[in-house]
Amino acid sequence: MANVLKKAVSQLIDKLSTPSHVVAIRAWQPATLYEVDVHLPTTAMEKWTTIQRLKCKVAEFEYRDYTPATWNAEERICTLYIEAGHDGAGSRWVQRLKKGDKIPLGVAHAAQVPTREGKILCLGDGTAIGHFLGMKQLTDRKRFPMEVVIILPEIYQLPSSLVANNPEFEFIFNPHGNSLETLEQWAVSKELSAYTSVYLAGHTPLVKSLRKKLKAIPDVRATFQAHGFWS
Repeated sequence: MANVLKKAVSQLIDKLSTPSHVVAIRAWQPATLYEVDVHLPTTAMEKWTTIQRLKCKVAEFEYRDYTPATWNAEERICTLYIEAGHDGAGSRWVQRLKKGDKIPLGVAHAAQVPTREGKILCLGDGTAIGHFLGMKQLTDRKRFPMEVVIILPEIYQLPSSLVANNPEFEFIFNPHGNSLETLEQWAVSKELSAYTSVYLAGHTPLVKSLRKKLKAIPDVRATFQAHGFWS
């Protein structure tokens, strides 16, 4: 019965999927993080006002949600950042992906951007890169200055364009350390009362634990938004 239901849901998603295909793929070195440019010819990206999530079919009856990190509404091309450092259907899929491949996908859900003006603190792992870049594209830097810290499990050769275009992003290489402890230590070294919004994203247990720890700090009055992407 479960397989029948799974098949029915899969067929429904496929029917509602948006036309799309891969324009380009770039792999960070070591090749466990990919930037995938996707053309969505029928998607009105100029209407995006929230951080989007796209549900991509990565295998038979298998779907993964990825966030458009940046997009060109005129050309209708967006870029997805996909971490493939662990063995899973999404990792295997992106490693096989080629230019020209069609991707069955549809809009999954969206996350709200801040409404209270002031400084935004963003903390997460490699799966949160797209989420925070998407927020940056949707918010006014003067009204919503951002400070972003990303923990990465590998010592990557970061793309020079990513570093140059996003000075508010700090990348911490943490191949053998505890990501939760590293992010917590970084956060408590700051004056958290200076932020009006705190966004946490990435590994679900990390996000839950970090939210609990930071909210318990005295004088923290920021609005918290937590988004767990994988467990």
